[in-house]
Amino acid sequence: MEAAEDIDAAGARLVVVTPQSADRAATWRKEVSLGEALVIADPERTLYKALGARRPKPLWVLRPRVAAVGIRAILAGDRPGVTKGDDTLQLGSDVVVDKDGQIVFLHLASDAADRTPPAELVAVLRGLDSSTVPQADPVAPAAATPLP
Repeated sequence: MEAAEDIDAAGARLVVVTPQSADRAATWRKEVSLGEALVIADPERTLYKALGARRPKPLWVLRPRVAAVGIRAILAGDRPGVTKGDDTLQLGSDVVVDKDGQIVFLHLASDAADRTPPAELVAVLRGLDSSTVPQADPVAPAAATPLP
């Protein structure tokens, strides 16, 4: 997994929240080899809603950036598609939470291809002990299911 060693070196833990059921999320975790990452199933999208994560606008898949990412994934051998029970319309967010539970970085995706580069997230982690990290409001905890 990209940046896993850098995340560990920064004294942080990767947490992945998915809108899938706990069973489907557990299968997905094994498929993508997430190692020690904590995967949380949130099929009711409680955390997504609390963060203000978006849902795509009509015809989002026709956006050139989304189409390009999809084509690159297919050419790389990935199998993008719809799995029964998955919420394919939920867009992601990239969040860094400090040791006090405060959100210090929040990026809400505007489409499926809009993600923060791992190196940028690692830079935020490394800056947590400095005063250069932007502050944000805390988010209520999600009623979600952590996976073992």
